[in-house]
Amino acid sequence: MSFRPYNQLTASGVQDVRANNTGVSIDKAVPVRINASGELDFINVSTEAQALSVSGVAAQTILDGTAGSFLSSGKIEDVSTSAIFGDTVYISKAGILTNIKPAIGVSGFIAGDFVISVGVIAKNESNPILKDLIINIDVKGQL
Repeated sequence: MSFRPYNQLTASGVQDVRANNTGVSIDKAVPVRINASGELDFINVSTEAQALSVSGVAAQTILDGTAGSFLSSGKIEDVSTSAIFGDTVYISKAGILTNIKPAIGVSGFIAGDFVISVGVIAKNESNPILKDLIINIDVKGQL
């Protein structure tokens, strides 16, 4: 018998709802932070305050001027990503998910940028073609 802990999640995880007043939509599975106004915002890995305030991942597309949910732990089903099953995903310089581990000179990363892992890509239990994101946010440190 093998141990498979992730298909034992029975709830979506730790979830909160906040307003998006960024001026644009926040797409599903985009890492987010809570800004000084208490609203959702994007993350710039070059800015310490933003990198350290990573709060979660958008659980759905959140239109500008509306409120939407994000998860700080748990599972988001059916995410669009080029990552394969088992890949660790990080926050890219563009503030979206990437399976390329940040390093100086890789994908625009420079010394001082923060490395933030967001989670792991897993196979959807109901439809094995789909990819799920198992969230486990960890600020690894600076390059």
